[in-house]
Amino acid sequence: MTVMEVQVMSKKMVKPSVPTPDHLKTCKLTSFDQIAPPDQVPIIYFYNNSHLDNIREQLVKSLSKTLTKFYPWAGRFVLDGFYVDCNDEGALYVEAEVNIPLNEFIGQAKKNIQLINDLVPKSNFVNIHAYDNPILGIQVSFFECGGLAICMYLSHIVADGFSAAAFTKEWSSTSSGLINGDQDASSSPMSFNLALLVPTRDLSTVVKPAVLPMSKQKELKIVTRRFLFDETAISTFKDHVIKSESINQPTRVQAVTSVLWKALIRQSKLPNSTLYFHLNFRGKASIAMPPLDNPFAVCGNYYTQVPTRFKGTNETKHELELHELVKLLRGKLRNTLKNCSEISTADGLFLEAAKNFNIIQEDMESDETDVRIFTTLCRMPLYETEFGWGKPEWVTIPEMHLEIVFLLDTKCGTGIEALVSMDEADMVQFELDPTISAFAS
Repeated sequence: MTVMEVQVMSKKMVKPSVPTPDHLKTCKLTSFDQIAPPDQVPIIYFYNNSHLDNIREQLVKSLSKTLTKFYPWAGRFVLDGFYVDCNDEGALYVEAEVNIPLNEFIGQAKKNIQLINDLVPKSNFVNIHAYDNPILGIQVSFFECGGLAICMYLSHIVADGFSAAAFTKEWSSTSSGLINGDQDASSSPMSFNLALLVPTRDLSTVVKPAVLPMSKQKELKIVTRRFLFDETAISTFKDHVIKSESINQPTRVQAVTSVLWKALIRQSKLPNSTLYFHLNFRGKASIAMPPLDNPFAVCGNYYTQVPTRFKGTNETKHELELHELVKLLRGKLRNTLKNCSEISTADGLFLEAAKNFNIIQEDMESDETDVRIFTTLCRMPLYETEFGWGKPEWVTIPEMHLEIVFLLDTKCGTGIEALVSMDEADMVQFELDPTISAFAS
């Protein structure tokens, strides 16, 4: 077997094709951005292709055109003032070459997600708060015999998952248009004006920072493992829930989330567990948002963390049934959606987000509660991201450096891929959980 090598061939800054107008040179950030994780979040798309001519040129050209609409992402974050200087310095663009075929790489990487690390431009992002740090990084890696990977590495301070998906959709549509001769292939303009409704503020009046107890202050060695739940496994989980409790059939995400959470609860040494996931506010709140008009065009962080609490003992948690967790998750989601529907202002939505944020901070302070982050990208059209040479073979999240669970659709759309990152010692026990070992591949 050939030893995989990734060689970086070039690095440059790609600037917007049209300079940002003077009146847009400063992009003020929001209260939502203030409580977003200060981190870069990667996502990577793998494609087979037919050695299209000028593919490198078309990717750069379409990225430049896309950055004209997403102009803050070609700027630089200013910590002192908490805004983006839209100076058109550009997004980092890296090209690399991999010495093995794409299919061989995917086969290896699905068993060892660490192999993807060299396809992420993270070595160029040493300090996310430094002014000279790019907000967006792209690495395009070309494989032997055709095929490529496109990794997007974006600051969470300025964008959530919905915004990232909107950018990728715009870039891929523009690229496809250039390749196929459709120069008008693009979407509606995106809005970066949410700060008009929810400007930055003194967070000390609404948010309490967490102070970790000594029992949780330990250095972790994070490892990431990929667990695949196919359609048959998910149907089995759903059937178990329905037979155990007279409730409506859970969704795929609810079923898989409950299975993973149950395993995390059973392996934890703490009696209580809080799981939190993210709820996109777009389309969930019927509030007037002038001058933004369309909430689905809003870029930035516009979501809330939804905490779900399991209270138990070290004895009772091992008798926990799957349907109990499904009911907890559903109940919390419904309550949060109801609260959102009754809120009439964007500022009110932020206060709802701050309230949920504080619940999580409180549980992080507890030496009796294990806190777990879940993020789902399911039902996002990731496998529809077509740059002009076909749909992706695989879309996934590279290895993370914090304890988190990502859920993504499989290519067929009926299964779920779970990327679980946790301390190495805990991972050994997690993988031995009977449900995980029996149903995940």
